[in-house]
Order: sequence, then structure tokens, then C-alpha cells
Amino acid sequence: MITVVLYAAFGILTLAIALGLLRLARGPTVIDRIMAFDLITTSSVGMIVLLAMQWRTALYLELILIFSLLGFFGTVAFV
Repeated sequence: MITVVLYAAFGILTLAIALGLLRLARGPTVIDRIMAFDLITTSSVGMIVLLAMQWRTALYLELILIFSLLGFFGTVAFV
């Protein structure tokens, strides 16, 4: 049951990243591109969390923290 939920969440996050990349490429304003970048980084962090849950390991917690901080600082730098 949990594998079905994990695969569904992977699919949803993959769709979110794809739509974020589309908005990043086509965004008419800089604000749209900034929000798309934030969506992509947040979805990527979510995918890393799901991978850590699926593999039942805590080794990726530092990676999650680093990637989310880099995404946050990148968004702040763009603004």
C-alpha cells in the first residue's frame, strides 16, 4: 500500500517539476520565473524525501537541508 502512495507522490512531483520547467521557460515576467524556480526546488526536495522514505535511510537528511537552503537562498537572490 505504501509503495502505491510513494509512486503516486513521485508522479505528482514529477508533473510539478515538468510544469515548473515549462513556466520557467515561458514565464512572461521575472516573478513567474522566480516562483517556478522555487516550485522546482521544493518539488526536488520532496522527491529526495520520498527516496529516503522508500530506501529507509536517514543518510539523505543533510542533502535535504542543504538543497532546501540553496533553493531558499537562490530565490532570495533572484528577488
